Order: sequence, then C-alpha cells, then structure tokens
Amino acid sequence: MLITHVRIRTIENNGKRMVGVVSITLDDMIVIHDVKILTGTDGLFLAMPSRMKKSGTFSDIVHPIRKDVRSAIENIVFDGYRYMSDNNITSLDLYPVTDKVDLREQTYSDFEIREDNTFTE
Repeated sequence: MLITHVRIRTIENNGKRMVGVVSITLDDMIVIHDVKILTGTDGLFLAMPSRMKKSGTFSDIVHPIRKDVRSAIENIVFDGYRYMSDNNITSLDLYPVTDKVDLREQTYSDFEIREDNTFTE
C-alpha cells in the first residue's frame, strides 16, 4: 500500500491547538479525510478522524495499527506542514515521484508539489 496523494490545508490558529487538516489517499482508491494536525507541548501531533461516544470520549474511526506506519505518515505530513509554514502557503498537494512499494518506506522527499489540483474528492 502506498500514499498516492496528500492534501494539507492550514487552519487559522486563533489560539486553538488545531493548525491544519489533511486528506490522505491510499493506492488511488481510499481517501482518509479530516486527519488533524495539532500542536502540543511536545510539538506537532496527528489526530486521526474520530467521533464522540455517548460517554463524551472520542474513538478513532480509522487509524494506523503499526507504529512504523504512523511514523511514516506523520513524517510526510509534518514535513509538508513545515514547508507550508516556512513559505507562507495555506494549501499543499503532494504526489509521489518514486517507485517505492510500501508506504513505510515513503518520505517527504518522495513527493512533489503540484499546482494543477487535478485531484477530485
């Protein structure tokens, strides 16, 4: 499985922890929307899409099971977000340009920024 598209959008902070929202496409077949980029005391944190349970707690709808998968996704998203922050960009689309066969091997440098926005959701 590969990440075949990443769309990152910044959110005006207004004193809140959420600084961005991400959509991740896997194998050009599955899109995971509403992945949140949050700031915390230890830096950036990726919060997977979730819903509130009756008890008032949140439960992830989708999430990586393996730590190495989460790390690969976080590294790509966080490096993209940092690029956006450094260049004052509010939206970024990343597409892979290498022939990697496993998303755990993918890094931010395996992607290019495209301005065409041909991806439809």
